[in-house]
Amino acid sequence: MSGRDFGRPGDYPGRVMLLIDGHQANDNLYNSSYLGQDGLLDTELIERVEYVSGPGSVMYGNGAFYGIINVITKKGSHIDGAQVALEAFSQDGYKSRLTYGNTLENGADILVSASTYRSRGEDYYFSAFDNPATNFGVADNLDAEHNHRLFLKFNYAQWTLESAYVDRTKDDPAAGYDADFNAKPNHLRDTNAYVNLSHEAQLSDALNNVSKIYYGHYGYEARNVFSGELYKEDNIGRWWGAESKFVYTGFDRHQLMYGFEYRNDYQQDFYLPDDNIENSIYMASAYLQDEYRWDPQWAINLGARVDYGGNNAKNMSPRLALIYSPNEQTDIKASYSTAFRRPNAYEKYYGDGITQLPNPDVNKERIAATELVVEHRPNITSKWLSSLYYYQTKDYIVVVDSAAVPGLLQAENSHHSQTSGIDIEYEKKWSTATRLRASYAWQYATDGMGRWMVNSPKNLAKLNVAHGVFNDALHVGMEVQYVGARNTDANQRLGGYTIANLTLHSQAIFKNTTFSASVKNLFNKSYAVPAPSFYRLDSFEQDQQNIWLQLTYDFK
Repeated sequence: MSGRDFGRPGDYPGRVMLLIDGHQANDNLYNSSYLGQDGLLDTELIERVEYVSGPGSVMYGNGAFYGIINVITKKGSHIDGAQVALEAFSQDGYKSRLTYGNTLENGADILVSASTYRSRGEDYYFSAFDNPATNFGVADNLDAEHNHRLFLKFNYAQWTLESAYVDRTKDDPAAGYDADFNAKPNHLRDTNAYVNLSHEAQLSDALNNVSKIYYGHYGYEARNVFSGELYKEDNIGRWWGAESKFVYTGFDRHQLMYGFEYRNDYQQDFYLPDDNIENSIYMASAYLQDEYRWDPQWAINLGARVDYGGNNAKNMSPRLALIYSPNEQTDIKASYSTAFRRPNAYEKYYGDGITQLPNPDVNKERIAATELVVEHRPNITSKWLSSLYYYQTKDYIVVVDSAAVPGLLQAENSHHSQTSGIDIEYEKKWSTATRLRASYAWQYATDGMGRWMVNSPKNLAKLNVAHGVFNDALHVGMEVQYVGARNTDANQRLGGYTIANLTLHSQAIFKNTTFSASVKNLFNKSYAVPAPSFYRLDSFEQDQQNIWLQLTYDFK
């Protein structure tokens, strides 16, 4: 996953910070954001998703590079009882979920959910392995995936306790890192968990505080076969942290925000067949931001963040924004912001002697972004949003073929890059069930020599239409996505594609019962995405048409 600019295939970090109810959910080994079946949340628990493009606010430091995703979960009152959901889908798959949510008599709100997912997958064909010794390129029964999820959210008065857990296993049919093709075992297992306790207090009429403490765990397990020999790898990351944010409005026409954060990644361990790599690191941070509105139409936002991580690993990230509101319907904002990402444990310390070498000398990467945003709301039911931006990235970290030992991968600070682009979005709501959202983005990302960057399509477009029929008893939704042509890691042109998804969702056709049906890749379009360099293939064919059916029953 990546935001604006580009995302190199196989680039674990993604450079997008993932938050769940404001809690950072990236792991501390690869700094990855997990949004698929390896993600911490079942999608049915999501109330809404907020996305901010570009470097984050002063509240967020390491890793808030190309954007911030904040997933807001539902409250227990949204469920108002017990709920059971059963799903079945193509590829011999199923999913089940049990959720309980309610507001108790003392005002406490509780949400508890457990779910499981399982899919056999497909028998994929890979032309690079098309010979008798490797089953003529067919990976037989090697695309299975399954997971288990748990989620708890409890709120009482000023306190909120939240915890999530996921355990997911996925086969790798394409045999990465030159593993034996069509051999078992060949799977990856991710376990991810966190516990977050937060407290919000109104300390005075002008001062608000939100403080939290948290703990996180990530585990990675790899089982592969190389030249007939079983390979085992077990990696573990653990961390804890605390932060406190204050908002002060006691100064006339000022809103002051300041805060502190400490994070201790006390375990970043890689347990390999021939070596154990153990590491730990910490980061202490402070930030300050002031928004001054000297006129009803004008405001300026000034802020900076300082992060210190030991061994002279420090960074300062200033931000500046000027906001002009000529009327109640229009806001214009010009901004300049910076961010950084320090190398993760995998990039800096991982070395198995088979596929990759460590590089303790790799340095942080930095970005500076200049952006102009115009938002116009003609009325309460519609909104236009447009942005023009320019990014400069320095010391970008890439994992490439090592110059020291050719044939092995190694992280290094590579070229700089520049990206120019424009986004346009329109949203219209006629009712709760009937709405339209359309967006188009153009960008051009080049390296220091002016070459078009890998996996950076110039054109992206999306259309979402939803409409209620039969007095809103049935909701019909259509999504169309277009992704333009892009270069693969081998610098080959991969054509663009358009896919459509259709969803039908009924209200309670029977008492307390709802039904949903989805057809993903409605027109059965064949398309491919760039593959990472540690695979023999340059691109991966994606799933064709997939049908999902869901039945949900509410115990009221």
